[in-house]
Amino acid sequence: MKAFLFDMDGVLVDTQQIHTLALKKVFDEYGIEISLAELDTFAGTKRGTAFRTAAEERGVELPIEEMCEAKDKIFDSMIEKTDLKPIKGIPELLKHLKANGVLTAIASSSSREFISLVVDRTGIREYFDAFVSGQELTESKPNPAIYLLAAQILGVEPSECIVLEDAHLGVEAAKRAGMKCIGYRNPNSGEQDLSKADVVVDRVEMIRQILGNF
Repeated sequence: MKAFLFDMDGVLVDTQQIHTLALKKVFDEYGIEISLAELDTFAGTKRGTAFRTAAEERGVELPIEEMCEAKDKIFDSMIEKTDLKPIKGIPELLKHLKANGVLTAIASSSSREFISLVVDRTGIREYFDAFVSGQELTESKPNPAIYLLAAQILGVEPSECIVLEDAHLGVEAAKRAGMKCIGYRNPNSGEQDLSKADVVVDRVEMIRQILGNF
């Protein structure tokens, strides 16, 4: 292992549920019935994916950009009231990786602005060598592009990377990129199928114990 790549929402901070609730509020406002369980399947996807998919599956036209802007406003308002803290075990894992010379990157479908907000408000910016936003790519997870780009920026081969993911689509993206993947079962990220991950953990604290097995 030369590099460790992190998803962000639901991995570094518990924000995935806030994304889901913001999406639900917008769908409700536009009269589209959709369950929280269905919205959980969009965890890790880029801006607008849930709205576009819902429109295609229901055979209706939706004002996608308008809905995206509404979701952004709701999400931002909810985040302002949230005490953002790293998920338990993340600071210790980051310190361990840095002490052992492992390169690190965030590869998140969130915007670069939100990535910056998270790392600054949680005080973990110093532990990362690169930040990659899915908003800058044309394809969303499970397309492996975001992880392949992160590896390229860090100057390592995909086979030399380990990815930490909490979402089904993110795990698939990591494996399609040719990387090892640790699935983190975060109860706040909904029911996610992490079976394609090389190993699944229920607590971030477990990760340091198993890194020697990769």
